[in-house]
Amino acid sequence: MLFYYRAKNMEGGAVEGKLQAQTIEHVVQQLHQQKLIPVHIREDKAKERKSSLWEHLKLLSTVSLRDKAVFFRQLSTMTKAGVPLGSALEVLSQQTANAPLGSTLVEVKGLIDGGHPFHETLSMGKIFSPLMVAMVKAGEEGGVLDESLGRLASFLEWQDALHKKIVSSLTYPAFVLCFALFVAYFTIAFIVPRFAVILGGLGVPLPVITRVLFSVSLWLQEHWYVPAFAVLGAGAALYFVSKSASARPVLDKIKLRLPIVGDILHKIALTRSLRTLSSLVEAGVPILQALDMTAGVTGNALFSSAFKALSEAARRGGSLGEEASRVKAFPIMASHMISVGEQTGRLEEMLGKAADLVEVELDEKVKRLTFVLEPILLIFVGGAVGIIVLSIYLPIVTTIRAMM
Repeated sequence: MLFYYRAKNMEGGAVEGKLQAQTIEHVVQQLHQQKLIPVHIREDKAKERKSSLWEHLKLLSTVSLRDKAVFFRQLSTMTKAGVPLGSALEVLSQQTANAPLGSTLVEVKGLIDGGHPFHETLSMGKIFSPLMVAMVKAGEEGGVLDESLGRLASFLEWQDALHKKIVSSLTYPAFVLCFALFVAYFTIAFIVPRFAVILGGLGVPLPVITRVLFSVSLWLQEHWYVPAFAVLGAGAALYFVSKSASARPVLDKIKLRLPIVGDILHKIALTRSLRTLSSLVEAGVPILQALDMTAGVTGNALFSSAFKALSEAARRGGSLGEEASRVKAFPIMASHMISVGEQTGRLEEMLGKAADLVEVELDEKVKRLTFVLEPILLIFVGGAVGIIVLSIYLPIVTTIRAMM
């Protein structure tokens, strides 16, 4: 937020200006560090009133993984080249095309100019996750900020690539399925009833499949809105159930037990968890904090409880590899590589290699699923069209035979 202030300097002279800060207390701190005595501070509301609707809409947009990865990569490059952190943030805030990220960077720079640590300023906003803040904090405290920023950028780039890989693999089958369902719904609800009126007036006995199809089509013609509301209601119910703390573990277990898809979801959660833990350990985050953070970002209740179990074992001084071998979420390969990493002192490296192996298996599973889905969709679409055509064709053939 932008604040206007009036203050006095050490000589008693009046000073006016504006500062970017989260709260008035942060403005007071910045003024004290500049050896100024605040007299009056007010938030800039005029700028908000004058902002256009388009600016408001831009501020409501989200910051994608790609935008964050590009930001941390550029910041790593600039700090490695010796550019001061404040100057680098100012340049990047002007260059970014994402409005929320740009405004956040302006606030972060203002807080850094006021003497706040970089990781602390990142934690004040909603854009940067605790995982990102922890990696930046580890780099700051270890004096290797540029390296930590580079590792964080690589991790975010990997996450973005994994997300795009999954989405691109499933986009075509999902589009074909949705289009086929829409065409079948439109045909049965609005086209078949016309044939029902025509064929019903011929006075010939209709086959069972035709009578069923006509009954469904006539019902859909009168209640066409029911399927749409049913789909929306089911989606809303599933959303709220997934947000429930008590129901989510059950839902996550059901997801992992689904045929074909369950194994893919299991590998996605596993590779994300292993890669996250590897990046945190490599960045210098303490192992207990890294395990707790990984438990919070797995995206699945089963893996969350698994990493909490590893964290408890580490607190007791136990072996992570032995504990992982007792947890069902981890395959034998993963638990073995964790043990090797502990014994050799290269835990982050072995976690990364385990994630690589799981990712290779995931790629094969996704390719196989896409390969299997295409003929299944063709059979589904062809079967639906065949039933509709057969239901209309049989009465016509019967009528022609009766006329002959």
